[in-house]
Amino acid sequence: MLIQTTLLYAGMLGLLLVILSFNVMQNWMRVTGQGQQTDREMRRAERVLSSFVEYVPIALILLTLIELKGTPPFVIHALGITLFVARILHAAGSNEIKGAGLMRFLGAQLTFLMLTVSSLACVFYYGFGRV
Repeated sequence: MLIQTTLLYAGMLGLLLVILSFNVMQNWMRVTGQGQQTDREMRRAERVLSSFVEYVPIALILLTLIELKGTPPFVIHALGITLFVARILHAAGSNEIKGAGLMRFLGAQLTFLMLTVSSLACVFYYGFGRV
């Protein structure tokens, strides 16, 4: 069975990773290695990137596994869109703009929701497959 739907979200999230990485590089070039540990924008960019790298890989693995088990495409799309929007909200909410705290909170919570639903689906499929 092919993993067509997850393929789309893996690609979209991969592009988002490139954008977040460029943001870190741009900040690094701005501070030219000096003050790197104390520069607020640099630290923020690094935290956003590290948060992305912490959560997205396992989310994509879970998404792939449940797609391989035959989860309907609309469910995979719902989970993939949730993850993508969550990571954009989290990144945007890490900036100093009006409403940033709420965006970051929602981004984190939506990421956790997606991970929880996908994880429970994996456990369900494991239990259902053994009955």
